[in-house]
Amino acid sequence: MTKGRSLVERRELLTEIRQRLLKAHGQRLRGVVLYGSEVRGEARPDSDIDLLVLLDGPIDYSRDLRTNINALYDLVLALERPISAKPVDIAAYETAAYPLYRNAKAQGVIA
Repeated sequence: MTKGRSLVERRELLTEIRQRLLKAHGQRLRGVVLYGSEVRGEARPDSDIDLLVLLDGPIDYSRDLRTNINALYDLVLALERPISAKPVDIAAYETAAYPLYRNAKAQGVIA
């Protein structure tokens, strides 16, 4: 296991991701939460980058996921790491409706 990115590098990456998603989703984008091994400093070179993409609902999961994939595709190629960018209704995230959301709220970094 490697130490992974520094806090500054994670923030820069998260800012880049947010800018790309803002361009794709416009005003529906309410935030991006980085969570998982990248935040804990446990990411390996083959680890994916876990994100929750917070959107004003309603969510059309297939359409919104495709939008995320298209927006981040060039970045995935440049990083040579997969990015998992799950679209999430901001209201469900704020109420911590699922364990994943509770964990992301507790440990994640938001942009």
